[in-house]
Amino acid sequence: MNTIGNNINLLTDFGFKRMFGTEPYKKNLISFLNAFIKPYFGSVTDISYRPTEQLGLLPNEKRLVFDVYCETQEDDKVLVEMQKASQEFLKDRLIAYSARTISNSLVKGDRRYNFPPVISIILVDFEIPELKGKDDFMMHVTLKDDENKIFSEKVTFILVDLTKFAAKMNFGQLTDERRKWCYAIKNMWRMTDTDIPTEDKIFHELYEDCKISKLSDMEKKEYEKSILEYDDVKDALDYHRRPAKAEGRAEGKAEGTAEAKLQIAVKMQKAGIDMATITLTTGLSEEEIIK
Repeated sequence: MNTIGNNINLLTDFGFKRMFGTEPYKKNLISFLNAFIKPYFGSVTDISYRPTEQLGLLPNEKRLVFDVYCETQEDDKVLVEMQKASQEFLKDRLIAYSARTISNSLVKGDRRYNFPPVISIILVDFEIPELKGKDDFMMHVTLKDDENKIFSEKVTFILVDLTKFAAKMNFGQLTDERRKWCYAIKNMWRMTDTDIPTEDKIFHELYEDCKISKLSDMEKKEYEKSILEYDDVKDALDYHRRPAKAEGRAEGKAEGTAEAKLQIAVKMQKAGIDMATITLTTGLSEEEIIK
């Protein structure tokens, strides 16, 4: 798989965090947030970035690292995550991230538990099962009771399926801002300036910001490493999806699946991806991978 173009691939770790998680480009994040959370929480006029590494309240609690973490002018906490590979415990992970953000927002002595809303936006580059076969590309999840009444508005999850935005679509024909952002994030590396209508100023600016020619030599090396990691993961996952028969494996589907998972683990290790991510992606234990 070759994902090198004239512009930065926003699906890579480097590209996504640079264009949405750094101060020089925070206008991108503000525009993105207004597209996705304005209908539920109102306009975002400004944000302040928060540390992406979150420690537990106790020494033995797991350290969590977010892709992008910010506060709005209303003190709402917003997490934005990019997930390239399906994970068995993705929903549990998202709940844990939200819970950690809540616990770290609590003020000692506040008996009202007056923590701010925590909004999690998760962009995934794999099919969301609940949206399979539907035109919908987004899930909006809140806490509700048996009568579908809001139980609490303090916790919100927005899951976005980027696989719904193939390159063959016409960006200029998209009228919804959310769809435009999804298409741009999915395909920016292969887009041209003429793909973007004149009136879409924010996307023209994003296009210019994403030009690889604007990176320093050091940044280009970081980006190239991120591209290799991204391509290796996608290639490994593509291999995993192939039918066992097409690969000539005669030991049956179950064994073929186990073999495919090991192949994925090997490629991810070679790409320098951390063990925690490998185990989550493949479902294999750390002991199995080391062996």
